[in-house]
Amino acid sequence: MDRNPRKIRAAPARPRSHGFRMTSSTQTRPAQTDALLAPNINTLWSRALIDELARCGLRDICISPGSRSTPLVVQAFEHPDIRDISIVDERSAAFFALGLAKATGRPVALICTSGTAAANYFPAVCEASEADIPLIILSADRPADLHDCGGSQTMDQHKLFGDRIRWFHGFAQPEATASKLTYLRSIACRAFTHAKSGPVHLNIPFRKPLEPIEVPASSPDFVPTELAKTAPVATMGRPDGRPYLQISTGLSAPDSATISALLGRLKTTKRPMILAGADERGAYYRDALRDFAENIGAPIFAEPTSAMRHWNERGPNILSAGDLLFSSPPYTAYSPDETPDLIIRTGRAPLLWALQKWLRNLDGVEQIVVGPTLDLNDPEHFAAQQISCDERNFFEALNARLADGSQTISGSPRWVDTHRQRDTVAADTLSTQLLDITQLNSASIWDTLGQELPEGAGIFVSNSMSTRHLDTYMCRANATLDVHFNRGLNGIDGIIATGLGLAMGRQYEAPNDAAPTVIVIGDVALRHDLSALLLAAEIGVEATVLVVDNAGGAIFDYLPITKFEKVHERHFTTAPPLSVEAMLPGAITRLEANTSEALKEALNESFGTPGLQVIHVKIDPEFDKQTTDALRKRVGAAIASH
Repeated sequence: MDRNPRKIRAAPARPRSHGFRMTSSTQTRPAQTDALLAPNINTLWSRALIDELARCGLRDICISPGSRSTPLVVQAFEHPDIRDISIVDERSAAFFALGLAKATGRPVALICTSGTAAANYFPAVCEASEADIPLIILSADRPADLHDCGGSQTMDQHKLFGDRIRWFHGFAQPEATASKLTYLRSIACRAFTHAKSGPVHLNIPFRKPLEPIEVPASSPDFVPTELAKTAPVATMGRPDGRPYLQISTGLSAPDSATISALLGRLKTTKRPMILAGADERGAYYRDALRDFAENIGAPIFAEPTSAMRHWNERGPNILSAGDLLFSSPPYTAYSPDETPDLIIRTGRAPLLWALQKWLRNLDGVEQIVVGPTLDLNDPEHFAAQQISCDERNFFEALNARLADGSQTISGSPRWVDTHRQRDTVAADTLSTQLLDITQLNSASIWDTLGQELPEGAGIFVSNSMSTRHLDTYMCRANATLDVHFNRGLNGIDGIIATGLGLAMGRQYEAPNDAAPTVIVIGDVALRHDLSALLLAAEIGVEATVLVVDNAGGAIFDYLPITKFEKVHERHFTTAPPLSVEAMLPGAITRLEANTSEALKEALNESFGTPGLQVIHVKIDPEFDKQTTDALRKRVGAAIASH
């Protein structure tokens, strides 16, 4: 079937309790008249707030229904530059917004009513905070006179998310004055800027009437008709669509002394190494980092979510089989010739156990952490230096100094060549070994997926063993892929909703691109987020969900708790009480695959079918563990004998 899997569907007819509407930027609002600037103060304030956020660049708002947030919802619905997406469950809405922000790189707003509604955002807010994902929470609140007196659906929402957010502001009670409206617009601009580095929270009190209905001139909520003439900028915003407060931010490269010092250090380095961890910003600076690695003769061990590994322009120094290498004898033996004398790290701290263990044994090896903030991704406290900068500017500055001939690097060519050769041996050996294993297992699933995903495809991966298996076994994929997972806190909450948000964001960003989005999830994580499956049909998301059903997962089988058999069996062997078949709604199209060839067929069938497709892959956890353990040993032996 011919189709464009990222075509945005038409919105459903009203009433619009579900779905979304994408309006044209050429659309205009209803004309204002001298008789009525706004029917009441809540309408005026909400219009100014949403308008100012849109002027700053906001395009997407996820809305969960509720009465107290009505003024904001109406204005989000009416604004010509806002895509409003209705998601009933606040928890799902927040994770969906998280995925949407990952895909677009822009802040995404959330609107909810008062009471516990915003509290349901908390898990996604925690993830956004740790991973620097831009979210703007707009929580409606009761006015002050309804607090601390038993008012219905009223709770203290002041700094509800604690230090998990970049910025909080509790708005004053709306007033129809120029000074309060300019204050409102200024706060909106500041919030949008803060949100570029993580979640922010704006709490807005509204008293009734909440709907856009006219009030008499005697009402405290009346909007004077002359306000538009006496304060046009406050009421309607600055001319030409400019934000009220323009804020300039940006990071530069470190000072020349820092760059010179690092270049001086590299002169004495024979065995440099770069570790590229998970980083939503990775695609922004990856070409500069690749060139730097080639200039100094350093291998780059890149995690899949660094944006460097699954990239068809990665070059020979970016390696893809890092986990297999670090668990092989040449790396576990720690001989002097196998030990780097300088490590430069970008992104988050390493995820994989083999790499973590290897790092713990590198006593005295200097490590430099490079990143855009003063937040340090170094849980083991290995770093000797932290450089806070714009990574692209930093590596470009280093490359320029290396290119002009004023600096020379004396690294050993054999050092990087050895790692390249081992990387090739690891991938080739894995491929050969998989040919002899007919029963489906984690390695064959990920190897097949890596071969079948087309150029530009998106992939969102659940945490726990899924992301580790991706790193280890999808090392032969050569296409440029858009790889994401919730790396901030490594939780399995909200995986489907986040993946659907990513898929929708990819539809928005490239509506004419047919590359699919695949969400890979285990059966336990599926149970955590079942309600999000219905969300896909409600809002028209195109995606493939690959469920790896291993009867509850096996990550705890790799941990010491297995020695305590009774408690391990009761509380850590997490087999769901329901089968995957029972958990999937009847309306969801489900494909079955029990061999690598069947998986290939199912994937390609799902890529050519509109809507949400679920592929169910069932594997035996004990066989899977035995198989993957044996594969590691065989690959390790091949690397050691090379």
